[in-house]
Amino acid sequence: MVASDRAPRLFGHYLKSKSRFIQDLTRPETFPVFLMYFFWAFGTGGLWLVRPLFAYETGGTFLLVAVISSVSAMPRLVTGPLTGYLTDRFGRKPFVIIGSLLHVIAMTSDFFVDSYLPFLLLEIVGGIGISVWMTSANVLMADSTRLETRGRVVAVREISARIGLLLGPAAAGLIGVVFGLKYIFFFIATTKVIVIIVTVLWIKETRRERADKPARAPGTKRRIDIAMFRTRAFLALAIGTFTVSMVGGGTGVFRTLFPPHFKEVAGLSEVQIGLLLAIAGGVALVATMPAGIITDRYGRKRSLLFGLLVTASAVYAMTLGATFMVAVVAVMAFGLSEAFGWGTMQVYAMDLAPEEKRGAFLGVWGLFMNLGQIIGPLFIGTLADRYSFGLAFTVVSGMLIVGATTVFLFGKETKASPIAANDPSPP
Repeated sequence: MVASDRAPRLFGHYLKSKSRFIQDLTRPETFPVFLMYFFWAFGTGGLWLVRPLFAYETGGTFLLVAVISSVSAMPRLVTGPLTGYLTDRFGRKPFVIIGSLLHVIAMTSDFFVDSYLPFLLLEIVGGIGISVWMTSANVLMADSTRLETRGRVVAVREISARIGLLLGPAAAGLIGVVFGLKYIFFFIATTKVIVIIVTVLWIKETRRERADKPARAPGTKRRIDIAMFRTRAFLALAIGTFTVSMVGGGTGVFRTLFPPHFKEVAGLSEVQIGLLLAIAGGVALVATMPAGIITDRYGRKRSLLFGLLVTASAVYAMTLGATFMVAVVAVMAFGLSEAFGWGTMQVYAMDLAPEEKRGAFLGVWGLFMNLGQIIGPLFIGTLADRYSFGLAFTVVSGMLIVGATTVFLFGKETKASPIAANDPSPP
């Protein structure tokens, strides 16, 4: 093909791709999914505020605060893969509702407890609900998007969630000041009730039975196919996910260790640290849509590599000196890296998941995300206690580079061809 013929075809593909993106966003079933993510994140932002405060109020030590965070995340190691497998058998929508309902029960019950142990037990119930919801909602989102526009559609979903995460703490803080800390639990439960209402009324079931699926012989057991996990592409996805998750997310290294590091070493105030975290969230919000566009245009692998390397740079910047300006540079780099690394990682996992086993694949993939969020802070926190924050952040940066190298060597590009040979219909 000569260059003069290729240019009009590429331009035609660009116009067609843009049209498909607009079509995907304006489908009647798309907006309720974004609404569901917004209200879930709105409540989660409040949970990030009240969980450590109430744990400290009832437990009295910072160690018990850390235990609450770890315990709430640990059920995901089991419930995530199990939920993914069950969504392939029974559908996505029932588990979105079950996960939300479990969280409503836990948050409502929290209002009536006054001691640490009941709160700890209810956090386990709430953690199970979060895991069930996150896994099933991710599978539903993968079902509802297509390869060519997935990066941008997921970016819009991330924007709706990030707005909720930014507004949630402010709303929860106001409720805590006016009514009292425990009333924040009612606020969180209310947001999950809205998620249930949106799901029941407007979210459609997305699991589809394969027409060519062979019937299972009577008396034979259903087996989990592990062949899809024994590939170089999954190895790259798993290691890249683990390293990104060590830093990002609500319990990652950044949000766990950044505040005490700059408070103890640089003497920054809570107001300054809060401002820095807001800057990181603002940069991530602004960069999310460009990241989605770049992911669709240039590929998931390249975008994920960029996200991993920028994350490594952001973490390493924290070792260069504990000053406010160094912190500003670090959090801005982190916000950019979270938009590319965190979002692209999810799109990449959705691309690699086989359609007929999507739930099982994304459930096991989520295991590595949860491992990163649980192991990362504990491992790095131990290094910081025994040696220094500088060494801890350097180790994290090195692990991110290892993750980037693995993705570079073994990762499989999954973006749609510039001149699409196939034109899949909307899910």
